[in-house]
Amino acid sequence: MKGIVFEIERWSLSDGPGTRTVVFLKGCPLTCLWCSNPESQSARPQIGIFTSKCIECGKCRDACFQGAALEATQGGFARERICSTCGDCVDACPSRARRWMGQEMETEDVLAVIRKDMVFYRRSMGGVTFSGGEPLRQSEFLKELVKGCRKTGIHTAVETCGAFDWETAKETVSLLDFVMFDLKHMDPEIHKTLTGKTNKRILENAQQISKLGIPMLIRIPVIPSLNDSEENITATADFVRDALPSALGIEPLPYHQLGLTKYAALGKAYLLYQVQNPDDALMEQVRNLIVSRGVTCVTTDTDLSALQVPALKLY
Repeated sequence: MKGIVFEIERWSLSDGPGTRTVVFLKGCPLTCLWCSNPESQSARPQIGIFTSKCIECGKCRDACFQGAALEATQGGFARERICSTCGDCVDACPSRARRWMGQEMETEDVLAVIRKDMVFYRRSMGGVTFSGGEPLRQSEFLKELVKGCRKTGIHTAVETCGAFDWETAKETVSLLDFVMFDLKHMDPEIHKTLTGKTNKRILENAQQISKLGIPMLIRIPVIPSLNDSEENITATADFVRDALPSALGIEPLPYHQLGLTKYAALGKAYLLYQVQNPDDALMEQVRNLIVSRGVTCVTTDTDLSALQVPALKLY
């Protein structure tokens, strides 16, 4: 089986318990204003143009049989208007100013990368995390990957925004060992403004996963002035406490702008330039609000392996 992958990151320490390999799958129905992986939103492979690396050699223009690569400008190449994403310009670029963002991969090829670090998973009680985008949008591909991991006893986790069809994905979800579930905002209309969709399906899917008894870590991206209000944080904590019995706690994640170069490479506008990263005082306030509602607050120092039992399953 084949799927669309845009990155595989090895030796991650921040995407679940222990040392992990993170497989990023393309395609997401949300368009979060703060998304740090804008290349994850489209389900198709894309070509990113990193103009700061362009040496204006013109080889991309020469390679493009459609004439889609436009003349160089002061800021680099303008965005293509008739590009068919054939990739000839990527192959021709000597400075890697043009790069693939996403590629089709077979299940066994992805599993071969995952298996390279088996010894580290076992020593650290780690495993593999499937992220995105929304990985459960490629539920059949993901299911085959999870089954392949189970055969060799690799712990599997998923990072999800919750925006997927439950009936299509429930079999895949039931095979997972651990779920990291993002909750962006509890108000459905504000959620739609921030992400392009309401949160109705997302909240329903969170409850469905919890009913399966799969250990869950709820995460809140903390974006100043957008979702950091006391009302939203307490509403999120109350929902987790009352509706998600399998949740281990909430991890607030500070907003950052690390994906800005990717927006430029894809010719997309980034709309949150004026939003500042949350300071330590704000993050502490958020953590205190979570704890005040009777919910465990998870931080980067928390040992997730100690929170979930067992952290590594041998099938």
